[in-house]
Amino acid sequence: MARLSARMLVLAALVAMPSLHAAAADPMSEVVGRWRDSDGESEIAIARCGQALCGKIVWLKQERVDRSNPDSNLRGRSLLGVQVLTGFRPEGTAGLLAGEGYNPEDGRTYKTTIRLQSQRTLVVKGCVLGGFICDDDTWTRRP
Repeated sequence: MARLSARMLVLAALVAMPSLHAAAADPMSEVVGRWRDSDGESEIAIARCGQALCGKIVWLKQERVDRSNPDSNLRGRSLLGVQVLTGFRPEGTAGLLAGEGYNPEDGRTYKTTIRLQSQRTLVVKGCVLGGFICDDDTWTRRP
């Protein structure tokens, strides 16, 4: 009977291993940090916002205002501190996070996904028309 119990204990440990690895590889935790966009014009800090992730502009190469914001009262505000990523949570395939992304260039909000491509690169993809038209950008992790 002791031999059977030992086997059951080993089997239980083996079964638990994949779930422990999955918990360690939490895509939400892996993308938390500071990221520079591909043109080097801004940096976005991604952090937890409740049960999701959000991101705000924390550095600008040159001061810019939110000139295309649909709310005319906000068009003169600095882009520094503006939240551009909202509500990102795991979706579908492993490592994919989905939420909404605000594009200050046109003042519109898009369905957006982010996926860690490597420890140093993050692919940010915004889509319209149900994903028919998409554009992506690769961001680089900052220290």
